[in-house]
Amino acid sequence: MKLQEFLAKLFFFFAGSHDPETVKKRRLKQLAKELSKNRFAYFYRPKTGEITGALADFFYEIYRVVSPAQIFLQNATKSALLKQIVVESFLDKNQQELKELLTAEAIEEQSTIIDIPELGKTVNEDMAALSAAFDPERVKAIDRCYVNILSMARFVAFDFFAVLKKFDSQIVERDLAYKPGFANIQGTALSGEIKDFLEMSFMVDPDADWIKILQILKTYRNGMDVVTYGQWNRVLGMLRDIHRSNILSLLVRHIDKNPAWQIKPKVWIAQIAAKYLETKRVEVKITVDKIIAARKKTRRDELVSAVFGMTEVQRAEYYTEEAGEIFVKNHFDGFLFAAAINYLMAFLMDIFTLEFRSLYDLLLIRGKWLLPDIARESSEHIHLLIETVDRLSAFDNNFSEMGNSGSRLKTSITRVDREQNRRLIAHTLSAANEEALELIHAGVRSITVLGRNLDAVLKDRQGRHHTLIMNWPELDLVSSSHLPQRMAAAVKKSNAMIQLMNFLIQDEEEAYL
Repeated sequence: MKLQEFLAKLFFFFAGSHDPETVKKRRLKQLAKELSKNRFAYFYRPKTGEITGALADFFYEIYRVVSPAQIFLQNATKSALLKQIVVESFLDKNQQELKELLTAEAIEEQSTIIDIPELGKTVNEDMAALSAAFDPERVKAIDRCYVNILSMARFVAFDFFAVLKKFDSQIVERDLAYKPGFANIQGTALSGEIKDFLEMSFMVDPDADWIKILQILKTYRNGMDVVTYGQWNRVLGMLRDIHRSNILSLLVRHIDKNPAWQIKPKVWIAQIAAKYLETKRVEVKITVDKIIAARKKTRRDELVSAVFGMTEVQRAEYYTEEAGEIFVKNHFDGFLFAAAINYLMAFLMDIFTLEFRSLYDLLLIRGKWLLPDIARESSEHIHLLIETVDRLSAFDNNFSEMGNSGSRLKTSITRVDREQNRRLIAHTLSAANEEALELIHAGVRSITVLGRNLDAVLKDRQGRHHTLIMNWPELDLVSSSHLPQRMAAAVKKSNAMIQLMNFLIQDEEEAYL
Protein backbone atom coordinates (compact mmCIF):
# COMPACT_ATOMS: atom_id res chain seq x y z
CA MET A 1 0.00 0.00 0.00
CA LYS A 2 2.79 2.41 0.90
CA LEU A 3 4.55 1.62 -2.40
CA GLN A 4 1.39 2.44 -4.38
CA GLU A 5 0.98 5.79 -2.57
CA PHE A 6 4.61 6.62 -3.21
CA LEU A 7 4.32 5.83 -6.93
CA ALA A 8 1.13 7.91 -7.16
CA LYS A 9 2.79 10.93 -5.56
CA LEU A 10 5.78 10.51 -7.84
CA PHE A 11 3.48 10.43 -10.89
CA PHE A 12 1.62 13.58 -9.88
CA PHE A 13 4.90 15.37 -9.14
CA PHE A 14 6.29 14.78 -12.63
CA ALA A 15 2.94 15.30 -14.33
CA GLY A 16 2.41 18.53 -12.41
CA SER A 17 5.79 19.90 -13.45
CA HIS A 18 4.51 20.07 -17.03
CA ASP A 19 1.07 21.43 -16.23
CA PRO A 20 0.82 24.93 -17.85
CA GLU A 21 -0.73 26.54 -14.81
CA THR A 22 1.88 25.02 -12.53
CA VAL A 23 4.67 26.15 -14.84
CA LYS A 24 3.20 29.66 -14.93
CA LYS A 25 3.02 29.87 -11.14
CA ARG A 26 6.58 28.67 -10.87
CA ARG A 27 7.79 31.27 -13.38
CA LEU A 28 5.89 34.03 -11.60
CA LYS A 29 7.63 33.09 -8.37
CA GLN A 30 10.91 33.22 -10.21
CA LEU A 31 9.92 36.66 -11.57
CA ALA A 32 9.24 37.85 -8.04
CA LYS A 33 12.71 36.72 -7.00
CA GLU A 34 14.29 38.48 -9.98
CA LEU A 35 12.39 41.63 -9.15
CA SER A 36 13.55 41.56 -5.54
CA LYS A 37 17.19 41.27 -6.64
CA ASN A 38 16.95 43.95 -9.34
CA ARG A 39 18.78 47.24 -8.67
CA PHE A 40 15.42 48.99 -9.14
CA ALA A 41 13.50 46.55 -6.92
CA TYR A 42 12.06 49.52 -5.00
CA PHE A 43 9.87 50.35 -8.01
CA TYR A 44 7.54 47.43 -7.32
CA ARG A 45 6.16 45.23 -4.55
CA PRO A 46 5.47 41.75 -5.92
CA LYS A 47 3.49 40.57 -2.90
CA THR A 48 0.89 43.36 -3.17
CA GLY A 49 1.27 44.09 -6.91
CA GLU A 50 1.89 47.75 -6.12
CA ILE A 51 4.02 50.17 -8.09
CA THR A 52 5.74 52.54 -5.74
CA GLY A 53 6.12 56.28 -5.95
CA ALA A 54 9.79 55.68 -6.77
CA LEU A 55 8.83 54.76 -10.34
CA ALA A 56 6.82 57.97 -10.53
CA ASP A 57 9.97 59.83 -9.45
CA PHE A 58 11.77 58.22 -12.41
CA PHE A 59 9.08 59.35 -14.83
CA TYR A 60 8.99 62.80 -13.24
CA GLU A 61 12.70 63.35 -13.74
CA ILE A 62 12.24 62.66 -17.46
CA TYR A 63 9.08 64.78 -17.57
CA ARG A 64 10.93 67.78 -16.12
CA VAL A 65 13.24 67.67 -19.13
CA VAL A 66 10.85 66.79 -21.95
CA SER A 67 7.71 68.74 -20.99
CA PRO A 68 8.86 71.95 -22.73
CA ALA A 69 10.03 69.88 -25.70
CA GLN A 70 6.54 68.40 -26.02
CA ILE A 71 5.34 71.80 -27.18
CA PHE A 72 8.36 72.51 -29.40
CA LEU A 73 8.08 69.15 -31.19
CA GLN A 74 4.29 68.98 -31.31
CA ASN A 75 4.08 68.90 -35.11
CA ALA A 76 7.65 67.88 -35.87
CA THR A 77 6.77 64.46 -37.30
CA LYS A 78 4.62 66.13 -39.97
CA SER A 79 6.94 69.01 -40.80
CA ALA A 80 8.31 69.24 -44.35
CA LEU A 81 10.59 72.05 -43.17
CA LEU A 82 12.23 69.78 -40.60
CA LYS A 83 12.96 67.16 -43.27
CA GLN A 84 14.54 69.84 -45.44
CA ILE A 85 16.70 71.11 -42.56
CA VAL A 86 17.86 67.57 -41.79
CA VAL A 87 18.90 66.89 -45.39
CA GLU A 88 20.62 70.22 -45.88
CA SER A 89 22.54 69.87 -42.62
CA PHE A 90 24.52 67.09 -44.35
CA LEU A 91 25.55 69.26 -47.31
CA ASP A 92 29.01 70.83 -47.47
CA LYS A 93 29.72 74.40 -48.59
CA ASN A 94 29.86 73.58 -52.31
CA GLN A 95 26.64 71.60 -52.15
CA GLN A 96 24.95 74.39 -50.22
CA GLU A 97 25.95 76.77 -53.02
CA LEU A 98 24.49 74.37 -55.60
CA LYS A 99 21.29 74.20 -53.60
CA GLU A 100 21.07 78.00 -53.58
CA LEU A 101 21.56 78.11 -57.35
CA LEU A 102 18.53 75.84 -57.72
CA THR A 103 16.08 78.04 -55.83
CA ALA A 104 13.26 79.63 -57.80
CA GLU A 105 14.68 83.10 -57.18
CA ALA A 106 18.15 82.15 -58.43
CA ILE A 107 16.81 80.42 -61.55
CA GLU A 108 14.56 83.37 -62.38
CA GLU A 109 17.51 85.73 -61.94
CA GLN A 110 19.62 83.60 -64.30
CA SER A 111 16.81 83.63 -66.86
CA THR A 112 17.21 87.40 -67.22
CA ILE A 113 20.79 87.13 -68.45
CA ILE A 114 20.86 83.87 -70.46
CA ASP A 115 18.48 82.36 -73.00
CA ILE A 116 16.18 79.42 -72.26
CA PRO A 117 18.30 76.62 -73.86
CA GLU A 118 21.37 77.78 -71.94
CA LEU A 119 19.31 78.13 -68.76
CA GLY A 120 18.02 74.57 -69.13
CA LYS A 121 21.54 73.26 -69.66
CA THR A 122 22.90 75.13 -66.63
CA VAL A 123 20.06 74.06 -64.34
CA ASN A 124 20.38 70.42 -65.44
CA GLU A 125 24.13 70.46 -64.74
CA ASP A 126 23.60 71.96 -61.28
CA MET A 127 20.86 69.45 -60.49
CA ALA A 128 23.07 66.56 -61.62
CA ALA A 129 25.94 67.82 -59.45
CA LEU A 130 23.68 68.10 -56.41
CA SER A 131 22.24 64.63 -57.03
CA ALA A 132 25.75 63.16 -57.28
CA ALA A 133 26.46 64.42 -53.76
CA PHE A 134 23.84 62.05 -52.39
CA ASP A 135 25.96 58.90 -52.39
CA PRO A 136 24.67 55.80 -50.52
CA GLU A 137 26.57 56.62 -47.33
CA ARG A 138 25.27 60.17 -47.17
CA VAL A 139 21.72 59.03 -47.91
CA LYS A 140 21.95 56.41 -45.16
CA ALA A 141 23.26 58.96 -42.66
CA ILE A 142 20.51 61.46 -43.52
CA ASP A 143 17.72 58.91 -43.20
CA ARG A 144 19.16 57.51 -39.97
CA CYS A 145 19.39 61.01 -38.49
CA TYR A 146 15.76 61.70 -39.32
CA VAL A 147 14.65 58.38 -37.83
CA ASN A 148 16.43 59.36 -34.60
CA ILE A 149 14.58 62.68 -34.60
CA LEU A 150 11.27 60.86 -35.11
CA SER A 151 12.16 58.52 -32.27
CA MET A 152 12.90 61.44 -29.99
CA ALA A 153 9.76 63.33 -30.99
CA ARG A 154 7.52 60.33 -30.37
CA PHE A 155 9.24 59.52 -27.09
CA VAL A 156 8.85 63.13 -25.96
CA ALA A 157 5.17 62.99 -26.94
CA PHE A 158 4.55 60.12 -24.50
CA ASP A 159 1.87 61.21 -21.99
CA PHE A 160 4.07 61.42 -18.91
CA PHE A 161 1.57 63.73 -17.25
CA ALA A 162 -1.24 61.16 -17.43
CA VAL A 163 1.08 58.62 -15.80
CA LEU A 164 2.11 61.00 -13.03
CA LYS A 165 -1.52 61.98 -12.43
CA LYS A 166 -2.20 58.42 -11.33
CA PHE A 167 0.37 58.78 -8.57
CA ASP A 168 -0.60 62.32 -7.53
CA SER A 169 -4.02 63.61 -8.53
CA GLN A 170 -3.07 67.17 -7.56
CA ILE A 171 -0.19 67.53 -9.97
CA VAL A 172 -0.56 70.34 -12.54
CA GLU A 173 0.67 69.91 -16.09
CA ARG A 174 4.03 71.61 -16.76
CA ASP A 175 4.00 73.28 -13.34
CA LEU A 176 7.56 72.34 -12.46
CA ALA A 177 7.46 74.51 -9.32
CA TYR A 178 4.92 72.13 -7.81
CA LYS A 179 6.36 69.57 -5.37
CA PRO A 180 4.56 66.30 -6.11
CA GLY A 181 3.82 63.63 -3.54
CA PHE A 182 3.65 60.30 -5.31
CA ALA A 183 1.65 57.52 -3.64
CA ASN A 184 1.83 53.81 -4.43
CA ILE A 185 -0.72 52.49 -6.97
CA GLN A 186 -1.83 49.09 -8.15
CA GLY A 187 0.30 47.80 -11.00
CA THR A 188 -2.73 46.88 -13.10
CA ALA A 189 -3.53 50.60 -13.34
CA LEU A 190 -0.27 51.31 -15.14
CA SER A 191 0.63 48.19 -17.09
CA GLY A 192 -0.53 49.55 -20.45
CA GLU A 193 1.31 52.86 -20.04
CA ILE A 194 4.54 51.08 -19.12
CA LYS A 195 4.29 48.99 -22.28
CA ASP A 196 3.81 52.16 -24.34
CA PHE A 197 6.76 53.79 -22.60
CA LEU A 198 8.97 50.80 -23.34
CA GLU A 199 7.89 50.82 -26.98
CA MET A 200 8.74 54.51 -27.37
CA SER A 201 11.92 54.51 -25.27
CA PHE A 202 13.52 51.50 -26.96
CA MET A 203 13.46 53.42 -30.25
CA VAL A 204 15.69 56.16 -28.80
CA ASP A 205 19.28 55.34 -29.67
CA PRO A 206 21.61 56.55 -26.90
CA ASP A 207 24.59 56.31 -29.25
CA ALA A 208 23.16 58.58 -31.96
CA ASP A 209 24.85 61.91 -32.77
CA TRP A 210 22.60 63.90 -30.45
CA ILE A 211 24.77 67.03 -30.62
CA LYS A 212 24.02 67.28 -34.36
CA ILE A 213 20.37 66.28 -33.86
CA LEU A 214 19.76 68.90 -31.17
CA GLN A 215 21.43 71.55 -33.38
CA ILE A 216 19.08 70.59 -36.23
CA LEU A 217 16.09 70.92 -33.90
CA LYS A 218 17.39 74.28 -32.70
CA THR A 219 17.50 75.46 -36.30
CA TYR A 220 13.98 74.11 -36.82
CA ARG A 221 12.82 76.11 -33.79
CA ASN A 222 14.42 79.34 -35.04
CA GLY A 223 17.35 79.27 -32.63
CA MET A 224 15.55 78.00 -29.53
CA ASP A 225 16.87 74.92 -27.75
CA VAL A 226 14.30 72.15 -27.72
CA VAL A 227 16.31 70.69 -24.87
CA THR A 228 19.92 71.24 -23.87
CA TYR A 229 22.43 68.53 -24.61
CA GLY A 230 23.27 68.12 -20.92
CA GLN A 231 19.62 67.59 -19.97
CA TRP A 232 18.97 65.20 -22.85
CA ASN A 233 22.16 63.28 -22.17
CA ARG A 234 20.96 62.75 -18.59
CA VAL A 235 17.68 61.33 -19.91
CA LEU A 236 19.60 59.03 -22.22
CA GLY A 237 21.62 57.78 -19.27
CA MET A 238 18.44 57.07 -17.32
CA LEU A 239 16.99 55.16 -20.25
CA ARG A 240 20.20 53.21 -20.72
CA ASP A 241 20.18 52.16 -17.04
CA ILE A 242 16.50 51.25 -16.96
CA HIS A 243 16.76 49.17 -20.14
CA ARG A 244 19.84 47.31 -18.99
CA SER A 245 18.15 46.41 -15.71
CA ASN A 246 15.12 45.02 -17.55
CA ILE A 247 13.05 46.15 -14.55
CA LEU A 248 10.08 47.46 -16.50
CA SER A 249 9.69 44.33 -18.62
CA LEU A 250 9.90 42.14 -15.48
CA LEU A 251 7.39 44.39 -13.79
CA VAL A 252 4.87 44.12 -16.66
CA ARG A 253 5.21 40.34 -16.83
CA HIS A 254 4.48 40.03 -13.14
CA ILE A 255 1.59 42.49 -13.14
CA ASP A 256 -0.04 40.86 -16.18
CA LYS A 257 0.82 37.37 -14.90
CA ASN A 258 2.30 36.71 -18.31
CA PRO A 259 5.92 35.54 -17.91
CA ALA A 260 6.32 35.14 -21.69
CA TRP A 261 5.54 38.79 -22.57
CA GLN A 262 8.17 40.54 -24.69
CA ILE A 263 8.47 44.16 -25.79
CA LYS A 264 8.21 44.62 -29.54
CA PRO A 265 9.76 47.98 -30.42
CA LYS A 266 8.50 49.60 -33.58
CA VAL A 267 10.85 49.96 -36.53
CA TRP A 268 10.55 53.25 -38.37
CA ILE A 269 11.89 53.70 -41.86
CA ALA A 270 12.46 57.08 -43.49
CA GLN A 271 13.68 57.91 -46.97
CA ILE A 272 13.80 61.68 -46.84
CA ALA A 273 17.02 62.08 -48.83
CA ALA A 274 15.52 60.56 -51.98
CA LYS A 275 12.30 62.48 -51.43
CA TYR A 276 14.27 65.72 -51.03
CA LEU A 277 15.98 65.24 -54.39
CA GLU A 278 12.72 64.36 -56.11
CA THR A 279 11.01 67.41 -54.60
CA LYS A 280 13.92 69.59 -55.69
CA ARG A 281 13.71 68.23 -59.25
CA VAL A 282 9.98 68.96 -59.34
CA GLU A 283 10.51 72.47 -57.94
CA VAL A 284 13.20 73.19 -60.52
CA LYS A 285 11.04 71.87 -63.36
CA ILE A 286 8.06 73.94 -62.21
CA THR A 287 10.25 77.05 -62.05
CA VAL A 288 11.77 76.50 -65.48
CA ASP A 289 8.35 75.65 -66.97
CA LYS A 290 6.96 78.84 -65.42
CA ILE A 291 9.76 80.89 -66.96
CA ILE A 292 9.26 79.22 -70.35
CA ALA A 293 5.50 79.81 -70.12
CA ALA A 294 6.07 83.47 -69.26
CA ARG A 295 8.53 83.85 -72.14
CA LYS A 296 6.08 82.17 -74.49
CA LYS A 297 3.24 84.40 -73.34
CA THR A 298 5.41 87.47 -73.79
CA ARG A 299 6.46 86.34 -77.26
CA ARG A 300 2.90 85.41 -78.15
CA ASP A 301 1.63 88.80 -77.01
CA GLU A 302 4.39 90.55 -79.00
CA LEU A 303 3.46 88.70 -82.19
CA VAL A 304 -0.28 89.11 -81.68
CA SER A 305 0.24 92.83 -81.09
CA ALA A 306 2.44 93.10 -84.19
CA VAL A 307 -0.31 91.55 -86.30
CA PHE A 308 -3.47 92.98 -84.73
CA GLY A 309 -2.30 95.99 -82.75
CA MET A 310 -3.70 94.46 -79.54
CA THR A 311 -3.22 91.30 -77.46
CA GLU A 312 -6.86 90.35 -76.88
CA VAL A 313 -8.34 88.95 -80.08
CA GLN A 314 -11.26 86.53 -80.17
CA ARG A 315 -12.83 85.33 -83.41
CA ALA A 316 -13.46 81.61 -82.92
CA GLU A 317 -16.60 80.86 -80.91
CA TYR A 318 -16.66 77.10 -80.36
CA TYR A 319 -13.28 75.52 -81.14
CA THR A 320 -11.59 77.51 -78.36
CA GLU A 321 -9.07 76.92 -75.59
CA GLU A 322 -11.76 77.50 -72.97
CA ALA A 323 -14.18 75.04 -74.58
CA GLY A 324 -11.45 72.40 -74.71
CA GLU A 325 -10.67 72.57 -70.97
CA ILE A 326 -13.41 70.12 -70.02
CA PHE A 327 -11.80 67.47 -72.22
CA VAL A 328 -8.30 68.13 -70.84
CA LYS A 329 -9.68 67.72 -67.29
CA ASN A 330 -10.98 64.30 -68.34
CA HIS A 331 -7.56 63.31 -69.73
CA PHE A 332 -8.16 63.97 -73.44
CA ASP A 333 -6.08 66.16 -75.75
CA GLY A 334 -8.68 68.92 -75.96
CA PHE A 335 -8.64 71.47 -78.80
CA LEU A 336 -4.89 71.52 -79.40
CA PHE A 337 -4.78 74.20 -82.10
CA ALA A 338 -7.52 76.50 -80.78
CA ALA A 339 -5.27 79.55 -80.37
CA ALA A 340 -3.83 79.24 -83.88
CA ILE A 341 -7.30 78.73 -85.40
CA ASN A 342 -8.61 81.79 -83.55
CA TYR A 343 -5.82 84.07 -84.78
CA LEU A 344 -5.97 82.68 -88.31
CA MET A 345 -9.70 83.42 -88.45
CA ALA A 346 -9.10 86.94 -87.12
CA PHE A 347 -6.29 87.57 -89.62
CA LEU A 348 -8.22 86.35 -92.64
CA MET A 349 -11.56 87.93 -91.71
CA ASP A 350 -10.27 91.27 -90.43
CA ILE A 351 -6.85 92.04 -91.87
CA PHE A 352 -6.74 90.07 -95.11
CA THR A 353 -10.35 90.76 -96.11
CA LEU A 354 -10.60 94.36 -94.89
CA GLU A 355 -7.03 95.63 -95.39
CA PHE A 356 -5.06 93.49 -97.81
CA ARG A 357 -7.65 92.61 -100.45
CA SER A 358 -7.89 96.14 -101.80
CA LEU A 359 -4.10 96.31 -101.99
CA TYR A 360 -3.84 92.99 -103.82
CA ASP A 361 -6.71 93.95 -106.16
CA LEU A 362 -4.94 97.20 -106.99
CA LEU A 363 -1.67 95.45 -107.81
CA LEU A 364 -3.12 92.44 -109.62
CA ILE A 365 -5.92 94.11 -111.57
CA ARG A 366 -4.49 97.51 -112.43
CA GLY A 367 -0.83 96.61 -112.44
CA LYS A 368 0.88 95.95 -115.76
CA TRP A 369 3.01 92.90 -115.00
CA LEU A 370 6.25 92.14 -116.76
CA LEU A 371 6.36 88.71 -115.06
CA PRO A 372 2.75 87.44 -115.03
CA ASP A 373 3.71 84.18 -113.23
CA ILE A 374 4.00 86.04 -109.87
CA ALA A 375 0.64 87.73 -110.46
CA ARG A 376 -0.97 84.41 -111.37
CA GLU A 377 0.46 82.66 -108.28
CA SER A 378 -0.66 85.48 -106.01
CA SER A 379 -4.15 85.44 -107.48
CA GLU A 380 -4.43 81.68 -106.88
CA HIS A 381 -3.50 82.03 -103.23
CA ILE A 382 -5.87 84.93 -102.71
CA HIS A 383 -8.70 82.69 -103.84
CA LEU A 384 -7.40 79.87 -101.63
CA LEU A 385 -7.51 82.19 -98.61
CA ILE A 386 -11.05 83.26 -99.48
CA GLU A 387 -12.01 79.57 -99.48
CA THR A 388 -10.10 79.05 -96.21
CA VAL A 389 -12.21 81.78 -94.56
CA ASP A 390 -15.38 79.85 -95.40
CA ARG A 391 -13.82 76.55 -94.32
CA LEU A 392 -12.73 78.05 -90.98
CA SER A 393 -16.22 79.37 -90.25
CA ALA A 394 -17.77 76.00 -91.06
CA PHE A 395 -15.14 74.22 -88.98
CA ASP A 396 -15.75 76.42 -85.93
CA ASN A 397 -19.56 76.15 -86.21
CA ASN A 398 -19.25 72.36 -86.31
CA PHE A 399 -18.39 72.49 -82.59
CA SER A 400 -21.45 74.50 -81.56
CA GLU A 401 -24.26 72.70 -79.76
CA MET A 402 -26.08 72.50 -83.09
CA GLY A 403 -23.02 71.27 -84.93
CA ASN A 404 -22.45 67.60 -85.62
CA SER A 405 -19.18 67.28 -83.66
CA GLY A 406 -20.27 69.69 -80.93
CA SER A 407 -23.49 67.83 -80.16
CA ARG A 408 -21.70 64.47 -80.08
CA LEU A 409 -19.02 65.79 -77.74
CA LYS A 410 -21.57 67.43 -75.43
CA THR A 411 -23.60 64.22 -75.15
CA SER A 412 -20.58 61.97 -74.69
CA ILE A 413 -18.80 64.07 -72.06
CA THR A 414 -21.81 63.81 -69.71
CA ARG A 415 -21.24 60.02 -69.64
CA VAL A 416 -17.47 60.10 -69.92
CA ASP A 417 -17.06 57.06 -67.63
CA ARG A 418 -18.38 54.78 -70.38
CA GLU A 419 -15.67 53.32 -72.58
CA GLN A 420 -17.75 53.72 -75.73
CA ASN A 421 -18.14 57.44 -75.07
CA ARG A 422 -14.43 57.83 -74.32
CA ARG A 423 -13.57 56.25 -77.67
CA LEU A 424 -16.03 58.56 -79.43
CA ILE A 425 -14.63 61.67 -77.73
CA ALA A 426 -11.03 60.66 -78.49
CA HIS A 427 -11.88 59.97 -82.14
CA THR A 428 -13.83 63.23 -82.55
CA LEU A 429 -11.08 65.33 -80.97
CA SER A 430 -8.39 63.62 -83.04
CA ALA A 431 -10.29 64.29 -86.25
CA ALA A 432 -10.94 67.89 -85.19
CA ASN A 433 -7.30 68.59 -84.41
CA GLU A 434 -6.19 66.95 -87.64
CA GLU A 435 -8.56 69.15 -89.65
CA ALA A 436 -7.51 72.24 -87.67
CA LEU A 437 -3.85 71.56 -88.42
CA GLU A 438 -4.58 71.10 -92.12
CA LEU A 439 -6.45 74.44 -92.22
CA ILE A 440 -3.57 76.18 -90.43
CA HIS A 441 -0.97 74.76 -92.82
CA ALA A 442 -3.09 75.75 -95.80
CA GLY A 443 -3.49 79.30 -94.49
CA VAL A 444 0.20 79.66 -93.65
CA ARG A 445 1.24 78.42 -97.10
CA SER A 446 -0.91 81.01 -98.85
CA ILE A 447 0.05 83.85 -96.51
CA THR A 448 3.72 82.92 -97.02
CA VAL A 449 3.41 83.02 -100.80
CA LEU A 450 1.51 86.32 -100.78
CA GLY A 451 3.93 87.90 -98.31
CA ARG A 452 6.97 86.74 -100.27
CA ASN A 453 5.56 87.96 -103.57
CA LEU A 454 4.46 91.27 -102.05
CA ASP A 455 7.97 91.78 -100.64
CA ALA A 456 9.40 91.22 -104.12
CA VAL A 457 6.93 93.72 -105.57
CA LEU A 458 7.83 96.28 -102.87
CA LYS A 459 11.53 95.93 -103.72
CA ASP A 460 10.63 96.39 -107.38
CA ARG A 461 8.77 99.60 -106.52
CA GLN A 462 11.71 100.91 -104.51
CA GLY A 463 14.32 100.02 -107.17
CA ARG A 464 15.47 102.22 -110.01
CA HIS A 465 14.75 99.67 -112.65
CA HIS A 466 11.37 97.89 -112.52
CA THR A 467 11.34 94.25 -113.61
CA LEU A 468 7.94 93.15 -112.22
CA ILE A 469 5.46 96.01 -112.75
CA MET A 470 5.91 98.75 -115.33
CA ASN A 471 3.17 101.28 -114.35
CA TRP A 472 4.14 102.29 -110.81
CA PRO A 473 3.35 106.00 -111.30
CA GLU A 474 -0.22 105.13 -112.25
CA LEU A 475 -0.66 102.80 -109.25
CA ASP A 476 0.78 105.41 -106.90
CA LEU A 477 -1.82 107.90 -108.06
CA VAL A 478 -4.86 105.65 -107.55
CA SER A 479 -3.72 104.15 -104.22
CA SER A 480 -5.80 105.29 -101.21
CA SER A 481 -2.59 105.98 -99.28
CA HIS A 482 1.14 105.97 -99.81
CA LEU A 483 1.60 102.72 -101.73
CA PRO A 484 5.09 101.69 -100.55
CA GLN A 485 3.99 102.17 -96.94
CA ARG A 486 0.85 100.08 -97.55
CA MET A 487 2.94 97.28 -99.04
CA ALA A 488 5.61 97.46 -96.32
CA ALA A 489 2.93 97.28 -93.60
CA ALA A 490 1.30 94.31 -95.32
CA VAL A 491 4.64 92.47 -95.63
CA LYS A 492 5.43 93.17 -91.98
CA LYS A 493 2.06 91.89 -90.77
CA SER A 494 2.25 88.84 -93.02
CA ASN A 495 5.68 87.93 -91.68
CA ALA A 496 4.52 88.46 -88.09
CA MET A 497 1.47 86.30 -88.76
CA ILE A 498 3.59 83.46 -90.13
CA GLN A 499 5.86 83.70 -87.07
CA LEU A 500 2.80 83.66 -84.79
CA MET A 501 1.36 80.56 -86.46
CA ASN A 502 4.65 78.69 -86.36
CA PHE A 503 5.16 79.72 -82.74
CA LEU A 504 1.68 78.53 -81.69
CA ILE A 505 1.68 75.17 -83.44
CA GLN A 506 5.31 74.10 -83.00
CA ASP A 507 5.05 72.45 -79.55
CA GLU A 508 1.51 71.19 -80.04
CA GLU A 509 2.29 69.82 -83.48
CA GLU A 510 5.30 67.86 -82.17
CA ALA A 511 3.20 66.40 -79.34
CA TYR A 512 0.31 65.67 -81.71
CA LEU A 513 2.42 63.92 -84.31
